[in-house]
Amino acid sequence: MILLKIALIMFIVIVILFLLSLLIYFRNLDMKLAAKMIPLMNKIYDKRKRNKRI
Repeated sequence: MILLKIALIMFIVIVILFLLSLLIYFRNLDMKLAAKMIPLMNKIYDKRKRNKRI
């Protein structure tokens, strides 16, 4: 009985993760998040010290 409950919980978690991945894929949320992160990443990159020798 306990094994059945554990299997059911694992199945539900896998289905939820799968549906969440489909939502992220079809709504293109990963690229939208990356686009929002570009200004923050540019600030970090611009503050970095550089070697100016050629």
